[in-house]
Amino acid sequence: MKMSETLRMVIVLTSISVLSGASLAVIDSVTKEKIYINKQYALNKGLKKMMPDADNFKKEDIKSNGKIIAIYRAVKGGTIIGWGFHLKGSGFLDKIEIIVAANNRMTRLLGLEVLEQKETPGLGDNMKKEGFRKQFKGLSINANIGFIKNRMPEKGSNKIQALSAATYSTRYLLDIINNNINNIKKMDKIKNIIGGEK
Repeated sequence: MKMSETLRMVIVLTSISVLSGASLAVIDSVTKEKIYINKQYALNKGLKKMMPDADNFKKEDIKSNGKIIAIYRAVKGGTIIGWGFHLKGSGFLDKIEIIVAANNRMTRLLGLEVLEQKETPGLGDNMKKEGFRKQFKGLSINANIGFIKNRMPEKGSNKIQALSAATYSTRYLLDIINNNINNIKKMDKIKNIIGGEK
């Protein structure tokens, strides 16, 4: 008895689909670990760049508004000299993943590094450029950080100049920073540690 042409096509297409799915699963399992290792390397490099005096970084995962946030205590000689925060949130097109560093009293930013973003090329993705990121150094985190368009903000205004033609990306980035840091600073555990630092 001969197999019908339709049944043969179904069997061939099913076989191809199963093999393709299995291949993708193997590739995913192999690359997932490498991606994680590369991301950890970039994160550690960014923390060291923003807080070069630290001997080491002690990681702790905390829960804030249903999300897990990785907090890094920058330690030198047993004393906390700064804090690093691995933050994620929605951007204009896709997620934005950053690390920011703050001083030991959590009053000022020491810097910002972009780990991952998929914003519009040539516009929103300029957030990864040094010229934009250096604006964050020294800004107060006792109040929300704002932005202005088309010009540099006045000194002491706690604002940055928005990315040219990418105010949505700028706004989303600032929302990630402001909302997460505000929530972190409200946590009793963090308040007790900051209060105990000199």
